[in-house]
Amino acid sequence: MDNRKGQPLLIIALAVAVLIGLSLCPWSKWTGGTIKDFNLFSDLFPSSETDDAPAQAAEIIDPDLELVLQQEQEKEKSTSPLSASVAPQPAEEAAPAKQAPAKAPRNAGGDILIEDYTPDGGLAKVRSALAGASGRPMRIAIVGDSYIEGDIFAQDIRRLLQQQYGGRGVGYVPAHSEVSGFRRSIIHSSSGWTQHDSRKTKSSPYFPLSGEYFTGNAGATITYKADKSEATRQAWNLSQILFIAPKGGTIKMEIDGESREFPVEASEAVQALQLPGETKTLKITNGVPGLVMLGAWLGDTTGVQVDCMSVRGDSGIGHRNLGADLAEGMRRAVDYDLIILEYGINALSSSQKEYSSYGRLMGKVVDQVRKCYPNAQILLMGIGDRGQKINGEVHSLPTAPAMIDAQRQTARNAGVLFWDTREAMGGEDAIVDWRADKLVNADYIHLNAKGGAELASRLVKSLTATE
Repeated sequence: MDNRKGQPLLIIALAVAVLIGLSLCPWSKWTGGTIKDFNLFSDLFPSSETDDAPAQAAEIIDPDLELVLQQEQEKEKSTSPLSASVAPQPAEEAAPAKQAPAKAPRNAGGDILIEDYTPDGGLAKVRSALAGASGRPMRIAIVGDSYIEGDIFAQDIRRLLQQQYGGRGVGYVPAHSEVSGFRRSIIHSSSGWTQHDSRKTKSSPYFPLSGEYFTGNAGATITYKADKSEATRQAWNLSQILFIAPKGGTIKMEIDGESREFPVEASEAVQALQLPGETKTLKITNGVPGLVMLGAWLGDTTGVQVDCMSVRGDSGIGHRNLGADLAEGMRRAVDYDLIILEYGINALSSSQKEYSSYGRLMGKVVDQVRKCYPNAQILLMGIGDRGQKINGEVHSLPTAPAMIDAQRQTARNAGVLFWDTREAMGGEDAIVDWRADKLVNADYIHLNAKGGAELASRLVKSLTATE
C-alpha cells in the first residue's frame, strides 16, 4: 500500500501549524522591537478587532489620569470629576471661560488653519524663526504618545521643513527604544541601558520633556546609524549628548570609526558633550558608573531640527511635574522655538461625553511647559479621528468631538496655538476613508508611515500657510 498519498496533506498541515506558531510568538518582546508582532492569517481571517473594524472602542485610558481625577474629586468634594471649568484663571483673577469656535477655520485653499490664541502673535514668531533658520538652528519638539511612536508623523514634518528651510539629522534619540526596529529615520541599537518612564517612576528627581531617561553602568553602549532610505538627509554634522554623572569617569564617542574620549566629572548638574563633524555612524561607550542619560541630539548648527518624543499610553498630564531645574540645565544646550503637544487619545472613552476636567489638567501642563521653556511657543494638537463599530458599521467615535472641544478651549484659555487634527483629516468619519486608503492601522486609531506622511503635509501647510 502506498502511504505517500497522504504526505502532501501532512506537509500542508505541518506548514500551517508552523505559520500559526510563528504568528503567536511575541516577536517584539523577544527582539526588543527589532521584529514586530505579526499575524500571517490576518488577511484571510479578518476579525472585528483587526482589519474589518474594532468591535468596540478599545479603552486605553491612562491609569495615571484616572487616579488624578479621583484625587481631584475627593479634594474638591464634587459629585463629578468633570464639573470644573477648563483651565481656570488664577483665583485672584478669576474670569469666565472664553468660548472657542465650534469648528476649525480654513483658508481659501481649504487647509485647516492653526488657531492662534497667543497674546503676542505666537504663530508669526514661529514662522519668523523658520525663516531665520539659515542663521541658527530652529528647534521643534513633538511630544506625545503612541500616535507618533517610531517617529511616525514627526519624520515627515522634519523632512518637509528641512527641504524648505535647511537642516539635517533626526534630532532627539533616546538611549534605548523598544520600537527602534521599525523606526525608519535612524538605525539604532544599544545595550546595558535601563529605561525609566517618568510617568511610572514617581519618586524620580528627573522628568525631562521627553518623559523618559536612561541609566547605564560602565560598558553600556549606543550606536546610531544614518538610515540609507533618507538619502538626502542621511548624515548630520553635530552630535550632542546630555546627561547627569553621579560619579566621575569617561565617555567615548566614535564618529565613523574615529574615536575621542571625554573625561567626565561627578556632578548633579546637566552636562553636555558635543562632537562636530560629518557623521553617518555614532557610537557612544559609557565609562561612568550610574550615568543618567537624558538623550542624544543628532543635528546641525543651522536649519530646522525636529525632535520626536513619545511615551506609549501617556495622557500627557504627568508633564505637570516637568522638572524646571532639569529643563533649565538642558536648555543651555537644546532650547526650542516650538513645542507641539500631541495627547488625548489615552484620555478618550467611548462613554465619557465631557472632558473639561482633562482640559483643566492639560492647562496645568501648558503652564509648566511654558515655565520650563519660556522661549518656546506651544501648540496643542487636537486628537485625530478614531473609529468604533456602531450597528455593524465603522464610524467615528461619538465622544471624540467632546474631547476636541475641551482641547480647543484649553488652548484658548492658556493662550497657545491649536490645530484641529481630526478636522484636518476630514472630520466626521474621516477615519473610515483613511483606513480604506491604508493610511491608518487596523485599530482605526494609529497612523501608519503613509498616513503619518499625509497628516504631516497637512500640518506643514497650516504652519506655513498664507491666511
